[in-house]
Amino acid sequence: MEHPPYQAFHVLWTKPSVANGKDFAMNEAEILTMIVSALMWQKYNGTIKLYTDQIGYQFIKDHDLLNIWDAGINIEVLENNFYPIDPGIFWAAGKLLALEAQDSPCVMLDTDLIIMRSINEKLKNSAITALHTETINPKVYLNPSQLKLPEDYNFPGYYNWNVPPSNTAFLYIKNEEFKQFYLNESKQFMFHNTAKPAELVSQMVFAEQRLLSICADHAGLPVNYLLTDPFSLSNKNVVHLWGFKNLLRQNDKIQKIYSKQLIKTVKDELSTNLFFQNYLAKNQLT
Repeated sequence: MEHPPYQAFHVLWTKPSVANGKDFAMNEAEILTMIVSALMWQKYNGTIKLYTDQIGYQFIKDHDLLNIWDAGINIEVLENNFYPIDPGIFWAAGKLLALEAQDSPCVMLDTDLIIMRSINEKLKNSAITALHTETINPKVYLNPSQLKLPEDYNFPGYYNWNVPPSNTAFLYIKNEEFKQFYLNESKQFMFHNTAKPAELVSQMVFAEQRLLSICADHAGLPVNYLLTDPFSLSNKNVVHLWGFKNLLRQNDKIQKIYSKQLIKTVKDELSTNLFFQNYLAKNQLT
């Protein structure tokens, strides 16, 4: 590897499932995607760690996945965090808790996102890199007057509501000072914020994705992006399940087709990876 390895991390936070009265679960396609995400990152870009809690750790252990993350598994950060954050509303807050614990520079990488190539050229001169911009869809990124707020909280006057939000399924932050600024702003919004939005999306995407862009704009730091068009069929650098996860969860046939295609896509890339080959053989995947 020609560049210093980039430290990435995955997050499995089970509290949102528990808060909704459900057992934590991942289907075969989701597990396979997470495995490939970790192994491809190691092949091309650096090391990767897992932040999870006790239930998540047990799930990983039960599925013989403990050896995927070469930088280890951390249980303490998520298991022993007692911030006043409602996991039913802020269902991705576990990612931000892990980001707080991880020293910068670092990469926050969703378990359903696979980076297929080296992205050193994208990151080496960047302060912040996210996956892609998001349009300010008023049904998702609500007008600030429509957002639910904690008691005695007001949005700072310097917030620029016109900057496009950033999809943080991938997020690289080089500077520790900026990271802490962004997370502090997010925590102030999330702490003791317990009024549930009707669609259960707007609160979290503001705290994670829109605030990142707003904070970067205030700090005078440009946000770079891995993708200019996330829906382009010519993209060969990134595989992202995104909303497709919902379809996979509902249809076993589509799940099998997807898994077979993913294995075919990375078969040569991971042909010498013993963990991957053993996993395919054990689970009778081809």
